[in-house]
Amino acid sequence: MLKTLFNQNSIADKYKNLVNQINVLENTMQTLTDSELRAKTFELKKIYPNKQNKDFLIANSFAIAREASIRTLGLRHFDVQLIGGLVLNEGKIAEMRTGEGKTLVATLPTYLNALTGKGVHIVTVNDYLAERDQISMGQIYRLLGLDTGLIQENMSIEERQQNYDADITYVTNSELGFDFLRDNMALNLKEVVLRPFNYCIVDEVDSILIDEAQTPLIISNTINTSIDKFVISAEIIEYLEVNIHFKVDEKKKNIILTEQGTAQIEKILSIKDLYSLNDPWIPYIINALKSKTLFFQNVHYIIQNNQVIIVDEFTGRIMPDRRWSDGLHQAVEAKEGLPIRESTQTVASVTYQNFFLLYPKLAGMTGTGKTAEFEFEKIYRLSVDEIPTARPVLRYDLSDFIYKDQLSKWNAIAKECKNISLQGQPILVGTTTVEKSEMLGQLLKEYQLPYQLLNAKPENVRRESEIIAQAGKKGNITIATNMAGRGTDIVLGGNIEFKIRKQLYTILVFYKNRNKLQRTKNIFPLINELGICSQKFLSVLISLFNNKKFFSLSDTEILRIINESSKIRIFKNNYQGSIKFLVNQLLLFEKKYQILENSIVKNLGGLYVIGTERNDSRRIDNQLRGRCGRQGDPGKSRFFLSLDDNLLKRFGGSNIQNVMQNQLIDDSPLESNLLTKSLDLAQKRVEEADYDARKYVFDYDDVLNKQRNVVYYERRQILESKSVRDKILAYGEQVIFEISNELKEKSLENKQAFFIIENLFGAKLAINTLSKYNVNYKNLEAVELETYLYQEFWLCYESKAVELEIHQPGIIRALERTLILIYIDIAWKEHLQKMSLLRDAVGWRGYGQRNPLFEYKEEAYDLFQIIGQTTRHLVIYDLIRSSML
Repeated sequence: MLKTLFNQNSIADKYKNLVNQINVLENTMQTLTDSELRAKTFELKKIYPNKQNKDFLIANSFAIAREASIRTLGLRHFDVQLIGGLVLNEGKIAEMRTGEGKTLVATLPTYLNALTGKGVHIVTVNDYLAERDQISMGQIYRLLGLDTGLIQENMSIEERQQNYDADITYVTNSELGFDFLRDNMALNLKEVVLRPFNYCIVDEVDSILIDEAQTPLIISNTINTSIDKFVISAEIIEYLEVNIHFKVDEKKKNIILTEQGTAQIEKILSIKDLYSLNDPWIPYIINALKSKTLFFQNVHYIIQNNQVIIVDEFTGRIMPDRRWSDGLHQAVEAKEGLPIRESTQTVASVTYQNFFLLYPKLAGMTGTGKTAEFEFEKIYRLSVDEIPTARPVLRYDLSDFIYKDQLSKWNAIAKECKNISLQGQPILVGTTTVEKSEMLGQLLKEYQLPYQLLNAKPENVRRESEIIAQAGKKGNITIATNMAGRGTDIVLGGNIEFKIRKQLYTILVFYKNRNKLQRTKNIFPLINELGICSQKFLSVLISLFNNKKFFSLSDTEILRIINESSKIRIFKNNYQGSIKFLVNQLLLFEKKYQILENSIVKNLGGLYVIGTERNDSRRIDNQLRGRCGRQGDPGKSRFFLSLDDNLLKRFGGSNIQNVMQNQLIDDSPLESNLLTKSLDLAQKRVEEADYDARKYVFDYDDVLNKQRNVVYYERRQILESKSVRDKILAYGEQVIFEISNELKEKSLENKQAFFIIENLFGAKLAINTLSKYNVNYKNLEAVELETYLYQEFWLCYESKAVELEIHQPGIIRALERTLILIYIDIAWKEHLQKMSLLRDAVGWRGYGQRNPLFEYKEEAYDLFQIIGQTTRHLVIYDLIRSSML
């Protein structure tokens, strides 16, 4: 197979020698015991720092990891997976089709780079994938003597430190980013959880580095909120009419208020200026209009527990910890009549672009990366290599069907589902919003078609893995809102693992909760009902019921052990071994039926994927299509569209609409090359607009990022230093230099000059000595004045140190460090607010033929100078006045 592969693909040819070296080592690795295989890790760790023979190190580490995978998971890396691992190890993006085993591929470069002892981060899009991969793939690393860590949302600082210190850590992108920000707000080294970055592999890299990168990570504090203004604004906009009082720009998701609208609002509010700086109403009105015209329930958000919960438009998942900024979230709450939570103020932020660029070595995996290759290279300096599939792709992408309106389209989809399901072929329908998924569900009910629904609603999310796993079962219809990063394979004929887990859980819980006599009487009927006749199965089951430790388990603990049974190698308790045996017996029993079901579904044509409209990005469409035709399975996909779909309405143009309307005279579909090209062009335009928006965020944050790096570096130096005494003395010297310059420039009288000095250093300075001897500071040379003031400051500082040390030894050192850190944070927080206002202000200067970004950089530099000065003055001022009272 590999010989053919090399003839067809240049990427395979590039890594031909290394792949052959790895394959040659396979026989050698098979002869080693587990202990000998583990010992290889320590051998490689010794030679890793030298890297004299890089190919030797790579080939051996990949061969070792492959053998460990076979022994723990029963999975052997294909040659194309070795190529994927080599691409990742070079710090690139590996594009691999859905179902090609990206998760397993990542174990190869992960093991190699973990040999440095500096840690490897595997970044996933959600907690479920992080936990799943850490449990399953972690077996490979643990066999080889490496430890793994997992970061979850509610972990303590100590737990996070322990898991980040592991050789390999699985973590979500948001948790990792927020931990980085929190580390740079810590007042003590014990609160820092991350160690220096080394190597990172990002799973679903396009979802994280592109889709998620449109919004920066922000840590914020609540501030006083004018709730009345949000409520009043929500009521006022009911008296405004679109295109008369305001205009809606759907492309840029913006609202433009007309002069007539401004006058109308000012009249209703009985105010003279809607834009008044002292009492501004304009941001509240604009957000109220946005919430009404651009943000909709069950599309952009859902309401849960009396709160507005954002729905991720790319994955269809809810984001309970995220809130829209700048008052938009409060405006949506006011629109829905919900309790309005307080607004927030940013205290720390970072964009995904600048955050992931902190890694010395970064790589990523995805099934759809080529369409965004330009952005990956431009922003992240990551190239995309397309990895060939292990088996030929048998998916057939049918041409789009176009209907004249939404009603015709949805009816056609329902009819298609009915016709296809009669044949038994499984169907996966991808929708773009929660609202549309539920509407289609109601339509299928009218056709008396059973279906499974997966969207952001909590009652559906809980069954996500099971729903997706069984989407390939014969006759199943599954409706899902977006399919990015679901993390569960769709197996044709159904996934028997989920089925047998449910069966075994039913058996164990059913009999555990009955007395011994009832179990003896009733055990055989249920087993026979399930079709399980193995005597060995029954004897192990009965012995399990005689195990007292098993009976102390809760139903939840039983379910967890069943789910993790395939990953258990060493049994802490007898009942774990028994449960694993029962799971394996059920798997063997069901496998013959699964093979038959798989063959039937393949003969029916595999999974049929239906798209209900084109997404803004081609990548999202490709992710949906990629759910069928995995690993050589057959499959087909088709998109059902209408002329009033969002994409066509926004970007199709009136000419396209008119031409198509004339051709669509009834409910019959149209296959039009002209419209397909128009849609492709529209998607490219949206992608370009989205890229420009992300590039805008990146360019402006790049200015802030340079400042952030300086502040965070200085902060870390202070945090790690044993004493900051030299820093305090340097601060004092700088402050005195600044005061001296100010005094000279302003030519102040002695009394005024002394007041300035006293105000900063306190009355204890012997500054009146100058006045006593009628010495005017103006007659002194700058150096003389600065020397004199510095001596006085030093005396004052030393006396304060002695005073505090008498009360509590060591307190002065802790106080100095804490004061510096606190005032750096305060100054930085205020700086972030100023920078945000500056970015908004310079945007208008483009109308004056001035470069906004250039203006932003210049003024940002001036603002940054104030941070250091403010911090120094506040630290010295507070330190001199500190006491133990």
